[in-house]
Amino acid sequence: MRQAIWQRIRVLASSRFHSADRSMRKKQVGLLLISLLCAVGAACGRRPMRPDGIERNQLYAEIVKREDRRILGSDDFFPTHLRDSSRPQVQEWCALALGRIGNPQALPWLYEAFHSPYAAVRAGAAFAVGMTEDRDLLRNEGHTADARAAVELRALLDDAAIAVRMRAVEALGKIGQDTDALEIIKRLESFSYDGSPPQRAYLGFAITALMRLKNLAARPVLERLAGIDDPEIQWRIANAFYRMRDKDARPVLERLLQSSNSDVRAHAARALGVCGNPGLATLLEPLLGPADKRIGSTTPLSVRVCALQALMNLKNPHAVPAIEEALWAAPISESNPDQLNFAVQAAAALGNIGSQESTGALQRLARMGGPIADSAVVALAKLLRNDPEQFFALVSGARFDSAAGMRAWAQALGELGGPRAQSELKMMLVRAADAQAEAPAALAVPSVLQALARAQAPDLQQILGTYLTLHDGVVLRAAAAAFQPAAGAATPWQPILQAYAGIAPGSDAETKVALLDRIRFWIHAPEVESFLRSALQDRERNARIAAARLLKTAAHADVPEDPGPATSNVTDLAYVQLASARQDRTIAVMDTARGRIEIELFREDAPLTVANFVSLAQHGFFDGLSFMRVVPYFVIQGGDPRNDQEGGPGYTIRCEINMHPFERGAVGMALAGKDTGGSQFFIALSPQPHLDGGYTCFGRVISGMPPAEHMVAGDRILSVRVKEEITLFDYRRY
Repeated sequence: MRQAIWQRIRVLASSRFHSADRSMRKKQVGLLLISLLCAVGAACGRRPMRPDGIERNQLYAEIVKREDRRILGSDDFFPTHLRDSSRPQVQEWCALALGRIGNPQALPWLYEAFHSPYAAVRAGAAFAVGMTEDRDLLRNEGHTADARAAVELRALLDDAAIAVRMRAVEALGKIGQDTDALEIIKRLESFSYDGSPPQRAYLGFAITALMRLKNLAARPVLERLAGIDDPEIQWRIANAFYRMRDKDARPVLERLLQSSNSDVRAHAARALGVCGNPGLATLLEPLLGPADKRIGSTTPLSVRVCALQALMNLKNPHAVPAIEEALWAAPISESNPDQLNFAVQAAAALGNIGSQESTGALQRLARMGGPIADSAVVALAKLLRNDPEQFFALVSGARFDSAAGMRAWAQALGELGGPRAQSELKMMLVRAADAQAEAPAALAVPSVLQALARAQAPDLQQILGTYLTLHDGVVLRAAAAAFQPAAGAATPWQPILQAYAGIAPGSDAETKVALLDRIRFWIHAPEVESFLRSALQDRERNARIAAARLLKTAAHADVPEDPGPATSNVTDLAYVQLASARQDRTIAVMDTARGRIEIELFREDAPLTVANFVSLAQHGFFDGLSFMRVVPYFVIQGGDPRNDQEGGPGYTIRCEINMHPFERGAVGMALAGKDTGGSQFFIALSPQPHLDGGYTCFGRVISGMPPAEHMVAGDRILSVRVKEEITLFDYRRY
């Protein structure tokens, strides 16, 4: 059976289909892949599943189906199983699904679940309320917050189970106000820390919640907690001060900067950059080099890049010599990826600091090629904005002939401005018009349009007319963002409405939402209102949500609260097959230019995301693509066929937010908004608590973090293979 399915997949994958058949081919291949996964499991000699297991799988399949289609259903399926199921696991699944669906109608069911006898169910319900009532989500969807949500969550702050208190604190961080921050602070003031893992986790949730609430009244309690001799608590507090932009946290940050733990030092260094005192540069400069001369030890890249980021924010020109010294302190080469990545970041920092003293170093970096040159040429343009002739005397666009290079050159010209830069940008458009769609010049068009807008080209609006008629979503989004109607135009919204009409039959939700957002200035015009009401029937749910939000903003009546279900190509049988394989172990073996990375995929917690990733991998989609985005000590991002963070597989999947934290090695889906995932993924190089509960975490690296940490922008993914049903002897974790 297994060979037969694989043979059918190969036939489908290798056949030449007309464009009208591509959607059907995707459905067929996806279904066959899911069938293969189940066939593998069936061939492993398992005992027949008991009736209880069969029923549980059936319920799981139904829950996944409803969350994928974003529907509650007209029956009592969710309230019944959330309240009355004899299986706490099923109740947890229901709570999580309701959070993912995000329909406020389900809130009373979740509040009732707060009184479940099972702590896991109470915790799951609190997490779901946090998803449903998330401030940013409500704003994007035009909903009003439910005042009861914060009241119910505050009652859980004193729950007997610490796991429930964690999730209540986390949810309040997403939905709460200043009063909720004060409630969290009050609990922390009386909190006695014993160093146990549950208490450490609780403090982590509380610190992240205060970070999200940004109430500076939290500073005293955070300063006190920073005195705990626990590096994890300390780096979290430094990270919170950074994201809260708390300028008065300087004393505690200076103390944390002396820690022997590199994570604590890195976060403290970065946070000092928001304190606004250029004199802090003297504390940060010794951290830049690969070796700390004061104590004769190696300085981790994490500390170096965080110190660099802080100096960039402080904009102290006196730091330039120290940055340049650190640049040339070690060879910048492919064999030394840490120094190469440092050079990319250093070039950007020098450009933002803006000292003419950096010109020579940036010119030297611009000749090195690759991501260093791309970063350096943009920085050099910022530096020489008032002397464009010197810029052109130092660098030539001919050196930037790759797609990434052309995008960087266009960005540099946009920063530079002036007649010559504008002329060169227009010539790039001419060359792109003669190029094939996948050629570097064509792929750079969105960046060129953005650069022309930044350079304030006087004839830009005439140029944009052509691009607003295209159906390439990436180009169309760039053109729409740069569009500015002529003063006094009778119907300034017409070009945007016509652009939308051109892509309305398609499934490019991201571009549709971008176009809808572009007409927000004219939402009171009758023609625009009529258009928005027609968009309420769009096939893409995200477009319907955006149209409803704009209509509500304009105070129009009869706007539906429920945008309706999402379209899905997943069949009922496929949901059942996903359920039957939910507990199978799946490992993605990713061979890269830097070495092998092995990723354990979370089938039960993100079934559709994992199935999509597996299907793409089995079709060779990722083979040859690069990690186009590399931010040391943050993330590496890959899976984009365009290589500019704008590409994908031609469709989107729903988010499957879960309770997995974004720790070091976590694998998540890159997004451009809710339910916009496709093929782009990222690997966290360090814990990123601000991402928790906002992105789909669908796996974790179990082997190969060193290759991930040594990745450089442009490094290739050679292949991705999927291993099913890994035995105990195959499993290893580093």
